[in-house]
Amino acid sequence: MPTRSLKPESRDVRATAEAKKPMQARLPVASRAVACLLLVAGATIAHADDVKDPADFLGSAVQDGRAEIQSCQLALHKSSDPSVQAFAKRMITDHKSLDAKIESLAKRKGYSLPSGISIAQEATQAALKPLTGHAFDKVFMEHNVSDHKDDVKQFSEEAQHASDPDVRALAATATPVLREHLKLAEETQTKINK
Repeated sequence: MPTRSLKPESRDVRATAEAKKPMQARLPVASRAVACLLLVAGATIAHADDVKDPADFLGSAVQDGRAEIQSCQLALHKSSDPSVQAFAKRMITDHKSLDAKIESLAKRKGYSLPSGISIAQEATQAALKPLTGHAFDKVFMEHNVSDHKDDVKQFSEEAQHASDPDVRALAATATPVLREHLKLAEETQTKINK
């Protein structure tokens, strides 16, 4: 018959102590973990989007726009912060407009676009869904700052180097809007972190 030690394992003690902490005390750790996952996913997307084919760029851009719209619609339900809500509304409007231009150009050029969003973007959406309140706002805005930095870089590069002149023109037109989005994201992030 196996004997059991009467001493609790240190791991069990820590687990018990962690379980006794109020949820609010554990939430910052969880939100930091989710933020890291989102940043890694964003970095993966940025490297995957490093393409030179105009059809691939348009496909990636429209998926980014769709993902942005979805996360901003989620923000309208999850956030109670007026600055986050205003940011989300603006992003929905602007990205719907940009997506329509991308879809129109792709159709005119005969480029096929992917349906939906990428797997990494789906993971980002899934990571945001369980968050609420300030934890949601913080992770949502961190993601938007990171994502818009990547967008500005990609669109700027395409505006200068795209092999298709129409794609180059679309990217050149969109880049200033995306720079404005980045500025708004950074300002909103600063507001919620005060």
